[in-house]
Amino acid sequence: MRSHTPGRRGAPGANLLRQDVPYAMKLADGRRVYIEIPGRWTVRDRSGQIAFTPQGARFLDRIRALMIKTDGPATPGYLRSLREALGLTQQELARKIGVNKLTISRWERGELRPSAMSMRALRVLRDRSAKQGVLLAG
Repeated sequence: MRSHTPGRRGAPGANLLRQDVPYAMKLADGRRVYIEIPGRWTVRDRSGQIAFTPQGARFLDRIRALMIKTDGPATPGYLRSLREALGLTQQELARKIGVNKLTISRWERGELRPSAMSMRALRVLRDRSAKQGVLLAG
């Protein structure tokens, strides 16, 4: 049975782009980041504009998480995006920064906030990974 996506016409996947799409985003601190979004993570909307699939949006979130220099409280979404951008499970991240896996889970659900010491450990891990280069895969 063929599934139907509302608002789409033609063969399934007809609106998917095949070529990588250049994309520049401005970060909060004024820096610009240029990346190429894999074509499989982009589609054309009804007006013909490029839109991102959920995988494409997560890819951009991961890049932002690695690039943003945050000194304030981290949101649950930022914490999850950072962990995913680093390619770590909750257990692996917990080990690297010296907390319990359940603590990471609670941070990502918004039940707890990281302490100042944990935030410092996360920033060190992020900065080190960003300098070494991190492969961001979907």
